[in-house]
Amino acid sequence: MELTREQLYQMLWTDGVGKTQEALGLRPEEMKKLCEEFQIPKPTTKYWVALACDKAPEKTPLPEVEDNRPIKTEDYVKPRRVKKEKVERTPVVKTPDGKYPPRELPEEPATIYSVPEKLLAMDPILLDTKQMLRERNRRRDNPWSKKNPYKSSPNKWLSISVDEPQEDRAIRIFETIWKAAEAQGYHLKINVNKGTYQTTCTSYFLVRQYQVRVELREINKRVKEEGSGIWASSNLVGSGRLKFICDRGDHRSYYNSERIAAQDTEHTRLEDKIERIIQVLGEIADERDQAEIERKQAEERRKKEEELRLIEEEKMRQEAERQAKIEARRQEERNLVSDLLFNTERLKVAMLIRDYADRFEAAMKGEMDADELQEKLAWMRGKADFMDPFIAREDEWLRPKDIGKLLSPEITRITEEARSGWNSYGHETTKSFWQIKNSGWWNR
Repeated sequence: MELTREQLYQMLWTDGVGKTQEALGLRPEEMKKLCEEFQIPKPTTKYWVALACDKAPEKTPLPEVEDNRPIKTEDYVKPRRVKKEKVERTPVVKTPDGKYPPRELPEEPATIYSVPEKLLAMDPILLDTKQMLRERNRRRDNPWSKKNPYKSSPNKWLSISVDEPQEDRAIRIFETIWKAAEAQGYHLKINVNKGTYQTTCTSYFLVRQYQVRVELREINKRVKEEGSGIWASSNLVGSGRLKFICDRGDHRSYYNSERIAAQDTEHTRLEDKIERIIQVLGEIADERDQAEIERKQAEERRKKEEELRLIEEEKMRQEAERQAKIEARRQEERNLVSDLLFNTERLKVAMLIRDYADRFEAAMKGEMDADELQEKLAWMRGKADFMDPFIAREDEWLRPKDIGKLLSPEITRITEEARSGWNSYGHETTKSFWQIKNSGWWNR
């Protein structure tokens, strides 16, 4: 129902809250929520008492609001619970013996999970399986096997390993599992391995894109042979209990590679667990799907880590090349500055020699013979020109490499002593004076 605030206000103050909510089909809590949301005042008990006494009580005015949208009562109605109809049951009457009669259960039709009571071996693979079990449990040279009516052309058999009393039962169970698996879309595959002395067959179920190896075995038990004393030997014999084994596909651990899908127990039979075996086949396929997903994720992580490692190595190589270039440029700059300082020292020494020659000339003028003084001054100025890097005059007796020895005889002496070692071959260094002076002891 749709109405305005003024209409709902008039209904509340005319008919009362109970009749209004009954007319609108609302519950008390729903009416309370509606009035609070639209700010509609409700009459109190005092108002109705005063009205019954023929008095004129005051009404609470309807406040003005900006929201003038219409009220839709169905928006405030919560879903109602539907009461269930009672089912009348026929009373159960006891028999004259005082017992209740047994319930009649509906007959369930045979399904693909029902194991037949008799072996109707019509499939060639089942015929070959029967022949294989007869030959295995009764010597291979048994003349009966040569006339075996169960021989067929495929020469393939199921993976069954049981003793003679359990042959037919094992084949019937495996056949039922085979039919149930085919109904689920799983297909049987048998691989024949022809050896030199013996031919073996391995059974698989193709579950989605995976091959699940399966086998039906008999659980063995150890029985002591009759004998005297505590040293009597024992043998493994069949216990009559069967188990169906599936390969999980995880061969990292021997104990995890096989999984017992179902087996006989003291109170249950394998025939009643066919559905569980089919479920286990699907679970194994799911496990392999999950393992494949994890393998792909691990491969992706490995690739990403390898890419990050290569990127990091490339960055380190580029950084090493950059540092090597910087170091080479720095060494080159050091050599240039060293040569600069060395030439500066040479120029300084040359200027000091010239100044000394001038002072020597002024001091010795008149004290020495003129020819001898001029010869001495010429010798001094010639040595100054030899030391001056801008003139670099050739000297009759000295060589340019002697300048370092002359400027720093201590470093030259230490260098000569270090050079007299086993790996120096007695050659003089070609480094400049400042290269020798600024280098460490390991480079001297």
